Amino acid sequence: MRETLRQLSERELEILNIIHKKGMITKKNLQAITGMTLTTLNRVMKSLEDKKLIIEVGISESTGGRKAIEYGVAQTGAYVIGVDISRTYVKLIIVNLRMAILKKEEFYMNDSFSPKKTIDKITDLIEQKLLELSIDKSEVLGIGVGTVGPLDREKGIMINPKNFFNENWSNVPLKEMIERKTSIPCVIDNGANTAVLAEYLFGKGKDLKSIVYIHCGIGIRSAVITDGIIIRAMNDSEDAFAHMIIDSNGERCICGNKGCIESYSSIEAMIKRFNLKVKETNNNEEIKEEDYKKILDLAMQNNESAAEIINKGAEILGIGLANLVRIINPQLVILCGPLIKNYKLYYDMCIDTFEKINYLNNGVIFSKGGKFKEDAIAIGAAAMVVEQYIAK
Repeated sequence: MRETLRQLSERELEILNIIHKKGMITKKNLQAITGMTLTTLNRVMKSLEDKKLIIEVGISESTGGRKAIEYGVAQTGAYVIGVDISRTYVKLIIVNLRMAILKKEEFYMNDSFSPKKTIDKITDLIEQKLLELSIDKSEVLGIGVGTVGPLDREKGIMINPKNFFNENWSNVPLKEMIERKTSIPCVIDNGANTAVLAEYLFGKGKDLKSIVYIHCGIGIRSAVITDGIIIRAMNDSEDAFAHMIIDSNGERCICGNKGCIESYSSIEAMIKRFNLKVKETNNNEEIKEEDYKKILDLAMQNNESAAEIINKGAEILGIGLANLVRIINPQLVILCGPLIKNYKLYYDMCIDTFEKINYLNNGVIFSKGGKFKEDAIAIGAAAMVVEQYIAK
């Protein structure tokens, strides 16, 4: 199937790309979008049907005339694997061309999960799930990985990501390791970038021009997409927004500056600040990063120190978002990640702070989790593979 896609003509790719993005579409609407004659369109679509890439999927609603056939991409014959490697967990999905999840598996990582152990577990799961679905490797278009930067995307290397529990996550040749064990092509990108791609193409951002995705977890990860193009930061970093300075006299950040969003609003920063208070007061036990939910639980139990630290983090994030929205004027901002999912007040206070200082009132929409919630990075990683074959 990989070779079949590589040999498609320009017109075949154009039609397949449109059908893939639209989900279901009639020939009449395809003609309106492409300007092809009906004869040419019929020839192209017949070729795609013969190659088992598109199929008839339904009948459109009648507007008084004859009902038209709607076409969609095939449900079988071509599959993609999406992998989300974050600092605390790994998620793996297998999807078809319609981006429907056929299998999903997740495991959590502690300090024993070296790169080798992690990749071994990922590749073992891939073999197992493909077997369960009776999918041959020749039907798999590729493996997309959304992970933590900074990266060398071309070579598929994780350079020196911060805050992994195991100290060996440095200069990890992810692409090479995965391809060697699976014999399936692999591409990697920052997880925030794959997530924003998923939401832009198939989720809450579909049919919008500009959206922002912010993942609030151990660190603050961000991505921006405008007119289908991911806006990449210096060194392909996903933490440019995280290191926006809010207070030049504020908390010292891991980047060396003071007052960055990351130094207040991330799980790592909040735990660090909470543990400093614990040392001062001896009222609670220190919390480890992997046990971050404890500080959220304490805040929900009205622990004064925990609530103050988390509320401050949410407030700083809201200020940062107001600055970001002024600069790039997105139509949609998606907030996602463990802090958004597990602590409602963090999200609420962030939005309240934004609204208090958003004097421009530009009408930006906020979404809690987007369409794909915690699956966005993995789904976007799979979409990234498909885009490499069919996007013009």
